[in-house]
Parts: sequence; structure tokens; C-alpha cells
Amino acid sequence: MLFLPIAKFAGFSTSVPFPSFSSMMSQILCFFVIEDFYHYWMHRLFHWGPLYKAIHKVHHEFTAPSGIATEYAHPLETLVFVLGVILGPLSFCYYFRNVHVISMFFWITFKLCQSVEAHSGYDIPFSISYFFPLWANPDHHDYHHMAFVNNFASSFIVWDRLFGTDIKYQAYRNKRIQTKSKLPDVDLLDAFNLKIKKIIKIIDNTSKI
Repeated sequence: MLFLPIAKFAGFSTSVPFPSFSSMMSQILCFFVIEDFYHYWMHRLFHWGPLYKAIHKVHHEFTAPSGIATEYAHPLETLVFVLGVILGPLSFCYYFRNVHVISMFFWITFKLCQSVEAHSGYDIPFSISYFFPLWANPDHHDYHHMAFVNNFASSFIVWDRLFGTDIKYQAYRNKRIQTKSKLPDVDLLDAFNLKIKKIIKIIDNTSKI
């Protein structure tokens, strides 16, 4: 109920006509870049010893996160990162005065979907990373939760690559690719049947005791 009054106060347009698709998408792309740059530096700051132990460690309770884990964080951390989400739209309102509230709705929706995907742990076939190589796929953030280092950006790989905070991740990824290429092909049905046989054998041995 308070969103529209606050949006009007901040300078968002709430009237018709709605913005064109092209203008809305160009603004949202800018919002992604602004938020990603802000998120990168705030995230690195949260990995500084005292702040990590007091705040960010809550989010890192998940070493193998699921989509819902994106919202699991210390309240102060949530506040800091939400500020990054609204920073782009507020900046545009201040300088250009042409951000529509509909653009804000779409931006928040896209950002939430991106965050859920990053924490999903799944290499989704229709991920943007397959069409746009600079997009950070779930594997990028999965490593961060597994190793607690590297890959601080949220949406793109640009800042981590530029500032050298993906070196360990790149080494890990290359090693994994090489190891995977050496593994023999496994028939999933045969592997499943073998697992069932092992379980049956364990049950039989247990019943004889």
C-alpha cells in the first residue's frame, strides 16, 4: 500500500502511457550493471573478517544452496543489498526523471529471478549465460558457497575477471573439466540397477543377523 506513494515521492512515473519495451529493457540493463558493481564491492566487504563473522556468515550456512537460500541472510545484509537494487532506479530518477513504476516492477522481478537462479545449483539449459557469455551462471556462485572465496559479483563475471577475484574458481573449473573428460561414460539405468542390487544385498545381510 505504501509503494506507490513512496514511488511518487521518489520521482517514479505512475501515469500512462507505459514506457516502450525497448526503453524499459535498456533501463533495466543499466540497473543490472549498477547493481552488479555495487553488489561486487559490498560482497567483498562482507567477506572481511569481522563483518563476515558478524553478518555474512549467516548466508554462508548453505554450502550447497537452493533457490530459497537467496533470501536467507542477516537483516543488515539484506538491507545493504536491497539498497543496491533500488540504487539504479533512484539514480535514473534523479538524473533523467523518466523511470516508470512498471519498469521498477519488471526490474525487481528480473533481479529476483537472477538471484534465485544463481543459488539454484542447476545448470539451466535456457540460462542467459548460454546466449550471453558475460552472464554468471549458477556454477559461478555455487563455487563461492562451496569455497567461501572468489566470485563476488551477482549477475556478471566482468568484475571478478577484471579484479582477479575468480582465479581460484577458474583453476577449479579447468581441473574439473579435465577430470570429467577422463571419466568413462556411465549408463544411468545400469548405475541405478546396481544401486538397487546393493541395497537389496544389504537388507538380506541385515535380515540374516
